[in-house]
This record gives sequence, C-alpha cells and structure tokens, in this order.
Amino acid sequence: MTDTIGASHSQPLKDIAREEGRLNEFVWVGPHIEADVTRQPFSGAALAEIMEFADSQELTQSIQMLFAGEVINGSENRPALHWALRGNNDHLAKASEFAEQAKACREFADKVSSGALGFEVKTILHIGIGGSDLGPRLIWDALRPLGHKGPNIRFCANVDPADFAEATEGLDAKSTLVIVVSKSFKTPETQANAQLARQWLISELGEDNLNDHMAAVSSAPDLAQAWGAPADRIFPMDSAVGGRYSVWSSVGLSLMIALGSEIWSEFLGGAAEMDAHFRDAPLKDNLPAKLAMMDYHVHSQRGIASRVVLAYAHRLRKLPDFLQQLEMESNGKSAASGRGVKTDITAPITWGSVGTLGQHSFHQLLHQGIDRSAAEFVVSLNAGVKEGDKKNGQSLLANAYAQAEAFLVGRSEAEAEAQLREKGVDEETIKMRAPHMHMDGGRASSMFLLEDITPRSVGALIAMYEHRTFAYGMLLGINPFDQWGVELGKVMAEEIDNAISGETSKERDPTTMRLIQKTQDARR
Repeated sequence: MTDTIGASHSQPLKDIAREEGRLNEFVWVGPHIEADVTRQPFSGAALAEIMEFADSQELTQSIQMLFAGEVINGSENRPALHWALRGNNDHLAKASEFAEQAKACREFADKVSSGALGFEVKTILHIGIGGSDLGPRLIWDALRPLGHKGPNIRFCANVDPADFAEATEGLDAKSTLVIVVSKSFKTPETQANAQLARQWLISELGEDNLNDHMAAVSSAPDLAQAWGAPADRIFPMDSAVGGRYSVWSSVGLSLMIALGSEIWSEFLGGAAEMDAHFRDAPLKDNLPAKLAMMDYHVHSQRGIASRVVLAYAHRLRKLPDFLQQLEMESNGKSAASGRGVKTDITAPITWGSVGTLGQHSFHQLLHQGIDRSAAEFVVSLNAGVKEGDKKNGQSLLANAYAQAEAFLVGRSEAEAEAQLREKGVDEETIKMRAPHMHMDGGRASSMFLLEDITPRSVGALIAMYEHRTFAYGMLLGINPFDQWGVELGKVMAEEIDNAISGETSKERDPTTMRLIQKTQDARR
C-alpha cells in the first residue's frame, strides 16, 4: 500500500515531500527546536482544515485558560500549574508559594553540597514511580555529562525487591541520602521501597543516625515524617501539578542537588521559553499547537495507531519511556468533556528506542511491516562534538537521516535487482531475492532537531511535548490531567494484596481467585 496525503492529494507521499515550497510550509520552529514534518501525510489544505477545527474546539481559549491558572482539570476541579514552576507566574496567587518551595529546595541542595548534613553525600537513592521517577531519570541521563560536581543518583521504582537490591548494590550507607518522592505517600510500590530503604539504613547505620540520611517530597508530610524524614526535610508537591508533569517541582530535588543550581536554572529557563511561545504565538506559528493538529490528522483522522520515538542521542535514551507515560496517561481515554470523543483513536501507542539500537531490532517492521507507525526522530546536530568523537557523531546523524529517507523513498524491485547485479549475484538468485528486498516507501516521519543537548534545549523539548499533549487533548475533548484508569488499578491491587494475606476478600472473577489461591499456597 502506498501512503498518500489525504483527500486533497492523490500523489504518493514520496512525491508530495518533494513539492516546491514544502520546506517553507512544513519546517516549524520553536525555542531551541526545529521540527521538520515535511515527510508527514499532511497537506497545506489539511492544515487549514485542522486550524478551523482547532478554532471550533476553542484551542486558543484553552491555552489562555491554562496560563491564567483557571480550572482546566474538570474531573478534579483543578488548574494545571506545572508551567508556573518554571516562571511567568507573577499573576498567580500561588506564585509566592511556589517561590518559597523552590527556595527551600535550593537551600537544602546547598546544605548537601556544603556538607552541612554532617556527612559527605556521594550518592542519592531516589525512590519514586511514574512521574516521580521517569522525568528525573530522563533529565539525569540528559544533563549529567555536562560536568556535574554533585553526588551520583541511583533510582529505584519497581516493587520487585530485585530493583531495590540492584539500586543499593555496592552503596555505602554512610555517604547515601535517601529521597522518597510520593505525592500521597501511599503509593504501594514507593511505600514498599521506602520501607526497604529504612531497613537498609538501620542495618548499616543503626537507628541513631537514621534520620540524617532521609528526606521526602510529598503532599502528605505527616506520613513522610512517620516514615522517618525530619520535618525540615519534607518538601511539598502541589495538588495542581500532575505527577507526569512534575519534574520541575520539588520532585526534581535530587536533580537540583546533583546537577547544581546553574544547570537546574537553565533547564527551567528553556522550558519557560517554550511556555511563552505556546502562550503567545498565534496557532499558525505555534509549534506545540501545530504538532497537536498534525497528531489529530495522523492518528485520529487517518487512523495511525502508534507513534515510534527514535531518539538518536544516547543521552535522551529515556525519552520514549517518559513520553509513554506523558502521552498515554494523559490522552489514553475515551471519557471526555461535553464535546465528546469523536474518533476511534485518542492517544497513540507510544514506544521507541535509542539511536541505531532500534535499527537492529524493530526497524524491519517499520520498513516492511503491514501496520504503520508515525515515526519521530529526535537528534542533536552537535552529536560527538568532543575531539575524537566527531566521526561517530557524524555516523549517528547519517544513520538517522538515512532511516528517515529510506522510510520515505523505499526501494523498488527493479532497484533491488540492479543493486544485486552490481554485486555480481547470479540472475536466478536475483529473481528469487529481489521481491523480498522491495519496500513501498511512503512511510511518514518527523525530524526534531536540537542544536545541542543543553539544559535549555532539554527544558524546551520536554515543555514542548507537555504542551503538545495538552493541545491534542483539547482537540479531542479529553482532560489530559486526570488518570482514573491508573487509580482503579491501585485500588484493586490493594484489595488483592489483602486477599493474598488472608484478609476477607470480596468475590472476584474465577481466574483472579485461582491466582490468589496459588500465590497463598506458594507462600505457605
């Protein structure tokens, strides 16, 4: 099947991508980022139609509501204030409160750096899950090569005890600070790992020195203090900041300590630049909004059910994992506002990998598989700029560009035959092999270009994805700031945990009851 642009075009995508003027119309620019979407199945006419649809869905008004601090999370009757943690917030009643929270984190980070805790912190054990884990992991990988002088960070998220054992392997408790990040301090996985951390510290240091090595980020200070964190080392999380949008808040405390205030401030500054762009630019020039319109066209109108994120930058290797939560937890819903969901596809299935690793696994499906994915390359133009790394950095970029071009142009059977003849392959083998080497092409992709992986560019990139996700939700009529599907699983996991322990349990489906019984038998 050959992909085409839609009702307004009958030409293959590979021909449309070469149209005169397409580079001017479909290379979109925002702070620190250039998005080349010339190879997406999106025409000027389609863009104009989606612009009209965005007006009918009141996207501009929704953006204004977001930055005015109005209630945008309808099911929980809350604003969404993650952007306000990055600046541009003087008009908000909570501006001073957010400033005080940031100041408290900075002061604590300074204490850690100066040795004022009474011991040298060489490692931070960061315990959290979901947004309390994925964002910090991504940013740590992306920015730690910039020459941080603080402690190392190890992360623990999974309730599987093997994760905690791995995270603490070889650690010296005397130089470790444990920071538990949990808004409710009731999340079962985080609770379990927090207790393991407490037991580990006691076994290594004794109870007298326990509290010196503990801190927490939570909206439930009483529960954090009951765990063992001293009152002056409990940093709040605001209810108007969702977990997957929270890395900018106290959730980033480990990063503030380890990366230092200068890098952290630059990271926030890059995000604030993208905030100002999203807030102030008209839709025709608004990068996150236009990307959301493209998403609506590609996924909701054309029915492409997945997006593969191809991060051709080792430092951004956690980007696909981060975006899985951001996009699918935000917009993976059929529940909607009064406008209603009028599409079979809401959030795309988001997945991916890093650099050339994916080329040796799933790229086969991307080139020749029947199911299509919208491909998204993220590259840094200054890959390998250090002396001695330039050749490999250039090779990395060449691979990204080649994959995107191959998705577009494919290879005809005649081209395959010619290539085989050039290699001296006999005619019988050529006739047998060439059909298997045929690729239709016409497979869409976007190319996101960063000049370099700096604190500002990474901040802008993450903020762009946040705003793109929000704008797409508004086009769908979905609230991207609640997650009731996640909450249901938490409630049922607690019920089943109690049932395995032998407490009274309600009747469940036969398979679940059988699994509970088998688990009880295995633990006797």
